[in-house]
Amino acid sequence: MQTARKHFMDLRRSPRRLLTGLLATFGAFPLTGSLSAQTATPVDLAHFAYDRGAPLNVKLIAEKDRDGVTVQDITYVGSQGDTVPAYLVIPKGSGKFAAVIWGHWLMPGAANSNRTEFLNEAIALAPTGVVSLLIDAPEKRPGFKPTDDPAVVAQQVVDLRRGLDLLLSRSGVDAARIAYVGHSWDAGAGAILDATDKRLAAFVFMSGPQSQAKRVLSSPQMAELRKANDKAQVKEVEESLKAEAWTDPGSYASMLGPAPALFQYGQHDEKWVPLTLAKDYVAIASGPKTAEFYDADHALNDKARTDRDNFLRKTLKLAR
Repeated sequence: MQTARKHFMDLRRSPRRLLTGLLATFGAFPLTGSLSAQTATPVDLAHFAYDRGAPLNVKLIAEKDRDGVTVQDITYVGSQGDTVPAYLVIPKGSGKFAAVIWGHWLMPGAANSNRTEFLNEAIALAPTGVVSLLIDAPEKRPGFKPTDDPAVVAQQVVDLRRGLDLLLSRSGVDAARIAYVGHSWDAGAGAILDATDKRLAAFVFMSGPQSQAKRVLSSPQMAELRKANDKAQVKEVEESLKAEAWTDPGSYASMLGPAPALFQYGQHDEKWVPLTLAKDYVAIASGPKTAEFYDADHALNDKARTDRDNFLRKTLKLAR
C-alpha cells in the first residue's frame, strides 16, 4: 500500500494524472474522458448521435470456413469516418437469423483483448441461427494513440450503433432479434448503448458495468488513498468526475431497458469490479434484469458462458 500511497501523492498536480493513476493501480475500467470542464449533463445523449444515413462502406478483407460456418474479416466506416475492423460470422442456410454484437474486454496483456475474445463462442452459436458481429475497440485498432479525449467513449458507442446498422442492412437478419454482449469496459459501453439505442432486444453485461465515480470516491479499496490526499485535491477529483459524468456507465443505470439484461459478475473480482459496487449497480438498473454472481474473477468462467448461452437462446428464440 505504501507504493500506491506514493503513486497517489506523485499525481497531486493533475486531477487527470491522479485519476488515471488510481484506475491503473486499482484496476477500474479505463478512464478515457478528459477532465476539462464539460457543459453537458450526465445523460446528454447528444454525444452519441450520428448520421444514420452515412455509407457503411463495408469491405471484405478475407473469408474462411470454420466448422461449416463462414467467418468474414471485414471493415466498415464508423464514427467520424474511422475504419472499424470486425469479424462477421454467418451460419449456413437462409432465412431470418438472429444476431449478436460482441464487445471484448481490454485486459492488459491478455491475448484475447480484441475481437477474437468471443470468436469461438460466436462460431459455436452460429448453427442455432445467429449472425455475429465482433468489432475491435478503438484502443485495439491500427494506429491508435493513447488519448484523454472523451470522444473515445462516444466513438465506441457510435461504432457499435453503426455495427447494428450493418446487421440491419442484411436481408437475412431479423431486426427484432438482435442482442449485445459486452465484457468489462465494453460492458460499460454496452450500458450506454442500452440507454441510447432501443433497437436491441437483449443485453449481456459481463464483469461490468459499475459507477466510476463511486469506485473512486467511496469504495473501500481506495479509502487509504483518499485519506493520504488533502481534502482540496479529493474535492477537485470529485468535480472532475462530475464534469465527465456522461462517460460514466453509472449515469445511465436508470435508462436501461425495456430490453432484458443479464448481469454477470465474479465474486473474486475486487481489483476490477468490487462485489459491493456490482450489486449496487444491479440494484439501481432499470428494465427487466437477471444478475448472476460466479465463483470467478474478472474473466468469469464456463458456468457464466453456459448461462450466457441459455439467456441468448431464450431471449432470441434460437433453435436448439
